[in-house]
Amino acid sequence: MSAGDELKIVKRRDDEWPGWVFCESPSGKRGWVPEKSIKIDGEAAVAQQNYVAREVTVMEGEIVRIESVESGWAWVTNMTDATGWVPLKNLKIVE
Repeated sequence: MSAGDELKIVKRRDDEWPGWVFCESPSGKRGWVPEKSIKIDGEAAVAQQNYVAREVTVMEGEIVRIESVESGWAWVTNMTDATGWVPLKNLKIVE
């Protein structure tokens, strides 16, 4: 989504991943977005910032770089420079 996009709220709450809202764009694309990144008005919302709802596959033991963290998920870059979201519970922080 891009800042300013109007969205339809499909699912407001998720017990497993609080802080995320399932939305649909006017073009029909659907995905989970951070609740903090949208302004909700009833069953509609407006994107307050750009956001990409892409998950990335990582293998056990793979080292990834965490770029940001949001509501139990981390935006990471993996060893092949692919980027996307990974659940924090699947990562072990190392120094």
